[in-house]
Amino acid sequence: MQQQYRNLTPELAARLPLPGTVVPQQIRYVPDGKSVMYLYSGSGTMALSLWRYDIETNSHHLVAGPTSENSMSANEELLRERTRMIWEGITSYQIAEHALKTTVLIPQGGKLFVQRDTDPVQEIPGVRDVMDPYILPDGSRVVYVYQDEVWTADTLTGQARQLTEGAVSGVSHGLAEYAAQEELDRTHGFWVSPDQQMVAFEEVDTRQIPDFPIVHWETATSFVESHRYPFAGCPNAQVRLGVVSIEGGDPLWLDLGSQEQYLARVVWTRDNNLAVMLLSRDHQRLVWRLYDAKTGDSRDLFEEVSSIWVNVGDDTRFLDSGDILTSSEASGFRHLWQFSGADGGGRQITQGPFEIQRLLAVDQAHNQAYVTATRETPLEVHIYQVNLNSGDMVRISREEGIHHAVISPQFDSWIDQSSSCRLSPQTRLMSMDGEIRTIVHGHHRITPEDLGLSAPDLVRLTAEDGTLLYGAVYPTKTDNSPVPAIISVYGGTHAQLVVNAWGLTVDLQAQLLSQNGYLVFKMDNRGSYHRGKQFEGAIHKRFGTVELQDQLTGVQWLVKHHEVDPNRIGIYGWSYGGYMTLMAMFKAPEIFRVGVAGAPVTDFRFYDTAYTERYMQTPETNPKGYAEGSTINYVDRLQGHLMVIHGLLDENVHFRNTVQLIDALNKAGKSLELVMLPESRHAVRGFHNVLTVIRRRTQFFLENL
Repeated sequence: MQQQYRNLTPELAARLPLPGTVVPQQIRYVPDGKSVMYLYSGSGTMALSLWRYDIETNSHHLVAGPTSENSMSANEELLRERTRMIWEGITSYQIAEHALKTTVLIPQGGKLFVQRDTDPVQEIPGVRDVMDPYILPDGSRVVYVYQDEVWTADTLTGQARQLTEGAVSGVSHGLAEYAAQEELDRTHGFWVSPDQQMVAFEEVDTRQIPDFPIVHWETATSFVESHRYPFAGCPNAQVRLGVVSIEGGDPLWLDLGSQEQYLARVVWTRDNNLAVMLLSRDHQRLVWRLYDAKTGDSRDLFEEVSSIWVNVGDDTRFLDSGDILTSSEASGFRHLWQFSGADGGGRQITQGPFEIQRLLAVDQAHNQAYVTATRETPLEVHIYQVNLNSGDMVRISREEGIHHAVISPQFDSWIDQSSSCRLSPQTRLMSMDGEIRTIVHGHHRITPEDLGLSAPDLVRLTAEDGTLLYGAVYPTKTDNSPVPAIISVYGGTHAQLVVNAWGLTVDLQAQLLSQNGYLVFKMDNRGSYHRGKQFEGAIHKRFGTVELQDQLTGVQWLVKHHEVDPNRIGIYGWSYGGYMTLMAMFKAPEIFRVGVAGAPVTDFRFYDTAYTERYMQTPETNPKGYAEGSTINYVDRLQGHLMVIHGLLDENVHFRNTVQLIDALNKAGKSLELVMLPESRHAVRGFHNVLTVIRRRTQFFLENL
């Protein structure tokens, strides 16, 4: 492979997909376990197609490619933002679990397509502009949302029936509210019972939330896009949960109790009752409640409480025995727990100073579970088989790095996809003891040297309180020393930058700066994810404090261990990283000389309820924390060169944040360089937008650092 990235340019760094990242995605076994389906771009572009891999013949078959007509509605576009979907073409699919034939649902451009076995793909006639479609396990029907109501349609004829009614402006049925989509990782607003006879659905009423306008200036005729955005300390959406027959009729409304809570998860049990996870608005109490779906009677199953906050997971399984297998951070680290369905008594299964990241599958016949975990190091994720009686864990992934896995329904094989800083991703069919049976994708793996790049060095350092921190150093090759250094930062919760994964190596912005003479450094400060509740909880009620102190510790470490010029330190980041960039430039101006803040929150009173209140409580109950965490209150300290980049259509971190910052800087007699992206939301899409960010950011450092 040519070393085409040895001399990076902004144009080359802005090209997507990144080298080595075109891999099978959303891998799933078909129910009989004989083949695997996945999304993949055979053309090496951002447009995905649906493929099938036959295990016996070791062959790949194209099932469906992107249609020429693949336009998106406004709601679909916003859902892509919530799910951080950057790919195009076919971006999702479903397999009917119990159909006589392997039946696959393929949504595209608001239309629905179905393939049965190897038959040609057929469009479901008459079904248009749908949201969040779901195919029933027997493949006979789909359930979806159309014009804010829940509908069902026959997959052969398209004959449709409306199941809910009463939606008006500000009231929807079957769609998850903004807070659930953005902050609770719940994108669904309806759920079909196992017997396919009932549909639970969410009613969302946002009429008490004022409209927040986003103006489209980039179009020939400007228009206003209105969002009912729940700002910290202000009203949330009002939510009800109903159950309706698959044939339609009047719904049964379940009593959820107080509206000052979140509908976090809804799961049908095997006996067609509803288990509902309710999370208090302050995020300090999570309760699982079981409802009789026919009478509405309920009882609490078990709860988790925390003095800081409870992180919501997706690991709950209702076992044939009536017990409940789930994960909890009650011990300080996320581990497997088993609760009695009768009396709620629980026991911890796995233990230790590491994290169970995900419950992959449960083999009830052999009383085993399969999980991903960080037992050896928080820099790597491996696959483990867990004995549910003893808690003993056996690692079945072998190669170093980050692993993702899919377990076959028959528990006789599994798909392993892994990468490291030194090797691009590879996808393998594995035996249950961890032996490679077949390489499915990635036979010829890429190394950094193949591309003309250098892998970052993974390093350790210590916070001021003795906590172990992990960093990544992108060394620069230059005869001039000491060299300037640039910190690439995120710093917020629910994220981890430094892991032994290929994505760290192909961060082409960091590599471009490195090639231009800068030492680039990333570090996960206290408050970041996958290190346990004490590590993450260090920022409770005090944003912009310990995160910045740890980043300053990182700078001190760099100066001590590398030939870094302490008078030429820069910093950049996006979203929370943009916020951290501003705090660094304002609160430590003697250290940070140049900063580029992307889409920054400038005051967390301007951000949403579900995220901000989880960590900071409300502005009313924690006024000191909000004041000390506001960048606006430190603008007079700015000494260095500051650039802010922000999309005008950002519906997550509103451009309002940057406007407030500019106003405060003007009043303080300070200034910044502003780069506006008229067509961009929070996630920067489109080559010209990505190129603008990389080019302007790089040039700003070259001119000022």
